[in-house]
This record gives sequence, structure tokens and C-alpha cells, in this order.
Amino acid sequence: MNELEALALALEVEKNELKFYLKLARKTTDERARKMFLFLAKEEAEHWDLFEEKFVERLIEKCELPPVDKELAQKLIVEEPETLSEVEAVKIGMEQEKLTWEFYEKAAKEAEHESVRRLFEELAKVEKGHYELLKAQYDSVMQTGIWMDYQDFSLEVD
Repeated sequence: MNELEALALALEVEKNELKFYLKLARKTTDERARKMFLFLAKEEAEHWDLFEEKFVERLIEKCELPPVDKELAQKLIVEEPETLSEVEAVKIGMEQEKLTWEFYEKAAKEAEHESVRRLFEELAKVEKGHYELLKAQYDSVMQTGIWMDYQDFSLEVD
């Protein structure tokens, strides 16, 4: 997969993650979970903006629109069932974030331009952080792992 194809796929992934988290924020009754989902949605929207900027830059250079690998897109975009509990939603989010950060790490290694490589590397770290946030929520809900009801970060949305 070339760099432009990876950027196009990243745009699709970020768009779907944004829609997923907004939908979950509307559905959940737990205020802490709602704030977390809104925080994640805001982050995904910011990622979409960053990928869009690099995509347009590369597109202008190449003057061609790349095809999106639909098979790979299906693997990276987790399907959401009709009915979804908070625990199921968090598990799906964890799976989505893990797939995304792994894809971004791979895309960074294959990037042709330094700025695109850095963007994929940085967002891979952020997506991994999203996974950790969702894992902490999962541990809290399931009362597993080490969770002291202490947060090292703010879930407040500006």
C-alpha cells in the first residue's frame, strides 16, 4: 500500500471511529462513560483533520485519487451490533483502537515523506492511548485490574 492509499484509508478509519464514539455518547447512561466517548470523538475528529491535510498535500503532488483497499478497510473498521451494552461498546472500542494503532505503525514504516511518517507515528501513539483509556474504563466497569478510581487525565471536552 502506498502512502496516499494509507492516508485515504486512515481518513475512512477516523471517520468511522468518530461516528462510533458519538453514537455511544448519545446512548450511554453513565456520565463518566459519556464524557470519555465525547473525548474520544473529539480526538478522532482532530485526527481526521490532520490526515485530511496530509492527504490533500500528497493528492495535489500526485494529481490522482488512490483506491481504498476495501478488504483492509473492513478489517480495520469494526462492525457495531444493533444492540450494545456499555461493556460491549468499550470492548469494540478497544479492538478498533488496537487495529488502528497497529495500522498506523505499519503505515509509518512504509511512508515516503517524513511529515507523513511522523503523522502516522504520532497518531499511532495517540490511538494506543485511546486503547489504554478504554481498557481503564473496562477494568473499572468489570472491577478488574488495578483501578483506584483515580484519573491521571481529564475527560472534560472543551
